[in-house]
Amino acid sequence: MEAEERHSDVDAWKKNYTYYRISKANIQRMKTLKQSYNFRSYDALISFLINSVPANDYPAATPELVIENSVPIILTGIPGSGKTTFLRSLIPSLESPLFVLDVHDEYPSLARINLGEFFALDFKEEKRKLRLLPSSNVDVSRSEADSIFRHLIMFQKQLSNWLIVVEEGHRFTDSPFLKSLLAEARKHMRKMILVSHQVEPYKGLGIILKVTTCIS
Repeated sequence: MEAEERHSDVDAWKKNYTYYRISKANIQRMKTLKQSYNFRSYDALISFLINSVPANDYPAATPELVIENSVPIILTGIPGSGKTTFLRSLIPSLESPLFVLDVHDEYPSLARINLGEFFALDFKEEKRKLRLLPSSNVDVSRSEADSIFRHLIMFQKQLSNWLIVVEEGHRFTDSPFLKSLLAEARKHMRKMILVSHQVEPYKGLGIILKVTTCIS
């Protein structure tokens, strides 16, 4: 009888709980939070954290959330909230090679390349932090953007150490190549970050984080 009860308990647990792969660092953070707030269980802690996030809003962007794993990030916020400034602040600490589609010439500290130089890159050997200004008038056409996204998809298996940043993602919401690139990024890239004040077209393709501090 006792064995049957134990079996029933296990079945009930399996029905109501699931296993997730969580990093050791985040397990330690959860332990610290649980002790600090005196929660009796991790389930109660997680429920509290979920309910603490305002409805129809997104978690605040932090360097740890943006960089720590390979899941793509959609970085959002109102115009002028400091999305690009936030990303620029992370660059000095990055050890991996970096490529930025720099639509509005906002990353002057990075080595500038043109479209021809981009297509000639050997991603396996290249170690620099680079930015591409698509044309002389600091603008990018849809065809130029799609050619860039297609090229990155073609060489995605060579991008395992790369951090890829696409600025002005709201301009390319109808590009199937950008969405395909996001969908494959977690498998092949060190990280992909899309900066966009429009997020609806990209839901389900990455973690949406919000920059809320306005930069004057």
